[in-house]
Amino acid sequence: MFYCGLIGVNIKVAEMPLYIFHLQTLSMEEGQMKTITSIIGILAVVLLLNCENCLAQQVGDKVYWMATVEVPIGKLSEYHAMTEKEQVPLMEKHGYKFVAVWQTIVGDIEEVILVAEFENMAAYHKARRSLLGSEEWKTLSKKFDALSRSVRSRFLSATPYSKMK
Repeated sequence: MFYCGLIGVNIKVAEMPLYIFHLQTLSMEEGQMKTITSIIGILAVVLLLNCENCLAQQVGDKVYWMATVEVPIGKLSEYHAMTEKEQVPLMEKHGYKFVAVWQTIVGDIEEVILVAEFENMAAYHKARRSLLGSEEWKTLSKKFDALSRSVRSRFLSATPYSKMK
């Protein structure tokens, strides 16, 4: 459980009722509903990005971004070649520091896990904005989209007893 302060108001996020994020469509037109949903989404993102205490669960000094990419069957070799020669170098150019890239060998074998290290969340956001704003990414993302079925991202921090800090 953590608190998020915004303009002097503390919100106990873990105890927020779910209906705050659910809108009824009783007498609203579809366009109005989309507008309201967009506004709530933007407010939620702003709230979470501007909340200094929201990283209360971060134990270690550094932040690790972990992306699990599900690759279409039969495309793994092509994905590895693109990632090694194009994606990783481009991401490193924009501030990502890769510490590991793994492939699942038992279970979902068409899965690749990438882990990059950042000094903090602000460094991650800076690198991400830089990457997504680049012309190279706009071109490479088309290849990436063709070679991935899904991507799940997580942010991790090292525990006090982790060998990797």
